[in-house]
Amino acid sequence: MDENSLGVAKALQHVRGDLTWPGAPGGPVSQGARDVDWLPIVGAQGLIVLTRDKNIRKRPHERAQLVAHGVRACFLTSGGQLALFDQLRVWLRWWDDIERLADTEPGPWLASVTASQGVRLFEQGRAES
Repeated sequence: MDENSLGVAKALQHVRGDLTWPGAPGGPVSQGARDVDWLPIVGAQGLIVLTRDKNIRKRPHERAQLVAHGVRACFLTSGGQLALFDQLRVWLRWWDDIERLADTEPGPWLASVTASQGVRLFEQGRAES
């Protein structure tokens, strides 16, 4: 999970045990790491990015990292307006759909997650070989 919702990440980690975030104990990414530095790590490890940072998909150099490293990412598109507890509710409401997408679609891909529309794949690409 991205660093922008640490409270949500820690709550999910507490009940699932298989989540990480930048700076998590034993995690692969250090706290404060730049997106362009941690995206290759999560792509290589096959992790799913959960974030409310819509800008990551709009910045050309970060978007290129997403695609080049086969990253699979879900963007909480209404996250900026939601309190942490409400963000947690949205992630949990659509968790099974996120897992189904992760199990069936190889990366790279980008998906939006909203309270009302659920999980919607909006871009799929191929990592360069």
